Amino acid sequence: MKFELVSEAELNKMREATLNILNNIGIATTSDKFRSFLLDNGCKEKNGRIVFPQPVIDKALKTVPQEWTVTGRGGEHVVEMGKNKANAQVCIGMPSMMDLDTGERRDATLKDLEDFTRLADALDHINIAAPIFPKDVPQESLVTLETATLLRNSTKPFRLCLESHDEWPYVHEVLLAVAGSEKELKEKGLGYYEVSPLSPLDYGKGPAEALMDVVEAGLPLGMDPAPLMGATSPITIAGTVVQHMAELLVGVITSQLMDPGHHVIVSPRSGGLMEMQSGVALWAIPEMGLGGGLNIQLAKSFGLPAGCGCYTGASKVADAQSGYEHLYNALVPALIGIDVCGSAGSVDNALIGSYEMLVIDDELSSIVQWTIKGLNINDDTIALDVIEKVVNGDGNFLGEKHTRKHMRSGQEIWRPIICQRAPYETWETNGQMRLEEVAKNKAKEILATHQVEPLSKEVDAELNKIIDKAQKALENK
Repeated sequence: MKFELVSEAELNKMREATLNILNNIGIATTSDKFRSFLLDNGCKEKNGRIVFPQPVIDKALKTVPQEWTVTGRGGEHVVEMGKNKANAQVCIGMPSMMDLDTGERRDATLKDLEDFTRLADALDHINIAAPIFPKDVPQESLVTLETATLLRNSTKPFRLCLESHDEWPYVHEVLLAVAGSEKELKEKGLGYYEVSPLSPLDYGKGPAEALMDVVEAGLPLGMDPAPLMGATSPITIAGTVVQHMAELLVGVITSQLMDPGHHVIVSPRSGGLMEMQSGVALWAIPEMGLGGGLNIQLAKSFGLPAGCGCYTGASKVADAQSGYEHLYNALVPALIGIDVCGSAGSVDNALIGSYEMLVIDDELSSIVQWTIKGLNINDDTIALDVIEKVVNGDGNFLGEKHTRKHMRSGQEIWRPIICQRAPYETWETNGQMRLEEVAKNKAKEILATHQVEPLSKEVDAELNKIIDKAQKALENK
């Protein structure tokens, strides 16, 4: 399946503009370590910024792996990067939750992080876990606690966002305790570890040195700046995408200069828009879908595995608006060829986590993944012999072996999970439930019954020790 938002000529123009930013405008950084490394490896200083000569860029991009995998702690869940599978990922960093019982917005808690992760673990078409942002725990060692909680409540690979170099040693200790050894950790990855430089084009000390930590540890790196159209990037989609890709490529280039062949994925969030009338940061349609899709097309032209924020919208609850926003924003980049569709389970511009929406996004993910797998066109699926037999004989298609075979295969007909297809009378008899009510009931049922394979008592105890150590070391920093 081939879908493109812009022509090859237009794409080349954007590529040239991206490289022009790297060659001539460059980045700011407050990290002496990051600056020294880049300057020692062919970059130049210009007007106090770091610029990237074209030979440096070309050298780095030649070694980027186009395909790689990340494996969850149990080994049974493997996410393939670079194969355009549209793997769905839970939204990261949501500070609020929509209460599953009351329907009211409230601060996210550690219990929510545990439950949301466990719900994601049970949903077949949510492929990657990620932490919400609990407010009821110490914030100094939050990423360490998030890492442990993800590993305790899911066996799927996860996405983690790192804020600084200071907490990385403790996060790494948690990963090692669960993996069992450096070798096992590097082989599985367990997740991928993202840093978020500031837009426009600013690699602060925290994200810059966290980036270097991840590469030095031999673990998969993700790049995730999040420019806001009209505020921290141009108001135009094309201008934001070009600036954004330059920001992303800095991380990719650095990773390859440090460790040629290092696993890296870019996670553009282009399309977020500051609404000038209200000042609200929107992750809504159509800009989010178009911006994400354009960034994916540009990223793929550089040979990079890529994901973006797909399951997003401006609606405040899991409703019809959320449904069409999420599907639009996911399907546009997925049709171009995406590796990770992010932000599942979010409402209100990715600021609120919704249990119901995560269940609905699981259904949407199944539709997106079914759509992009393509259609089988061959003699069997064209079925000329079956058509001729039925038309010229006394039979019908319902009675044909061909029909039974393809119904049972699941390859031709998409099968809904919560979507209601029964006749009106059946729906009426069953209580006239709207889709969001069905999703709420399914979420409650999963949370009441789904059990995740526990970590050993020894590993679990070790994680508690690491979390305590991290909090004591970081609370006064």
